Amino acid sequence: MALLLQSASTLPDGGVVVTGRGEIDQHTAAQLWRYLSHLILQGHHHIVLDLRSIGLVDAAGFDVIARASAWTRRKDGDLVLRSSSPALAKRLQLARLSQARRSHPSAGG
Repeated sequence: MALLLQSASTLPDGGVVVTGRGEIDQHTAAQLWRYLSHLILQGHHHIVLDLRSIGLVDAAGFDVIARASAWTRRKDGDLVLRSSSPALAKRLQLARLSQARRSHPSAGG
């Protein structure tokens, strides 16, 4: 299943929530990287990536998340993952990305 980035909405604190559905895998990771890079280059350094409707994240997807997280931290920001399933949360933890999976005040879970 392809990744479909559904929206990016701005939060009151200036952060951006990115939602999508589908899978973040070797076929779609580049699309997510281009989108997140665009946001970061536009000055959005606090990004919430809502994973509620993401069914799968493979190694390529984890790599994009890690690179975007590192980039936002270098800009004194953060990439926060929200609403991941317990199975995905476990994979993120195993991939040593648990630092990016903090809850955001607007995350609601």
